[in-house]
Amino acid sequence: MPSGRTLESYLRKLNEYLGQFPYEQSTYFEQLIGFTFSQVLSLPFYEVGSDDPQVEQRVVWQGSSAGGRLSRAPSGTPDIVAYCCGFHLVIEATLKTGASQWSQEFAQAVRHCDDFVSANGLDPSAVCIVLVTPEIHEDTYRSLRHRPRTEYPFVPLEIATLSAMVRTSILAFTMRNLDLRGLLNEISKYVTRSVTVQEFRTGLEDKVLGWQKDVMRREKGAFIGVKAYEAMKRIRRPAVAVSEIFESLIRHPFVGQYLKIIGEKVNVAEIETILVEQSLGCCAGRTLQTGECLIERVPAVDFKHRGSILIRVVDEISRRAD
Repeated sequence: MPSGRTLESYLRKLNEYLGQFPYEQSTYFEQLIGFTFSQVLSLPFYEVGSDDPQVEQRVVWQGSSAGGRLSRAPSGTPDIVAYCCGFHLVIEATLKTGASQWSQEFAQAVRHCDDFVSANGLDPSAVCIVLVTPEIHEDTYRSLRHRPRTEYPFVPLEIATLSAMVRTSILAFTMRNLDLRGLLNEISKYVTRSVTVQEFRTGLEDKVLGWQKDVMRREKGAFIGVKAYEAMKRIRRPAVAVSEIFESLIRHPFVGQYLKIIGEKVNVAEIETILVEQSLGCCAGRTLQTGECLIERVPAVDFKHRGSILIRVVDEISRRAD
């Protein structure tokens, strides 16, 4: 599967990417959207022929690349299904942008979702229908606004929104699945608040940017902590002054990009606090000249051991609650 940054590039230059496959563009588009949700949700990607139901959380493209040749998801099934942490997505993807977009591609989504819910014994309130296209047609938007109420929220996504979601997941790599669910629910509600597709498109851009900032601010500690840990690894000393870590971070292009998006800065004291709170480092002493903290990296095995303890305790609490 392509990296997150490669996927973002494919989405931004969609025509160029699909131009490599003149006779199978719809199939490659389906696959690309499957890859994209796998990236955004940080879940493993499967094709229908290699699906592993033992993996509880996963993204499954109903198409196939067996034998080196791609084939689309069969009619009568969703194009992609995402088994997320606490909810599910039924995803329909189409390159059609004309007036037939709704009737030929998206109108069957409720039936596909009903079948999926019935076959898996799911709670309908935990399932969302996502409609992905390069551009939502006005007729599709009107159909969404005036459709009869169903148990499932409908979420129309254009490529620009999907690209922003990928960009967020690359930087805020510890983003929770529930963060994405919050955005999808907000988009679904916004459909009924906008009169035209252009109004929806314009307003949604601000909402997505706001969501991106909120998620990245919440995950700032994890991001800065990991980048600081990476900097200490490169320096190759048992203990490193926090100011030296700071100097390395401010030169890192991804750190600069992250801080610019959330409109914040980072300082020496904050880096020290983050490393300790994220259990990535500990103060091993102080410099004689300035009393500055010397940070020692927590060994990866120790970090993983602590994480496994937290996972076990939370699992035990969850089992008792159930």
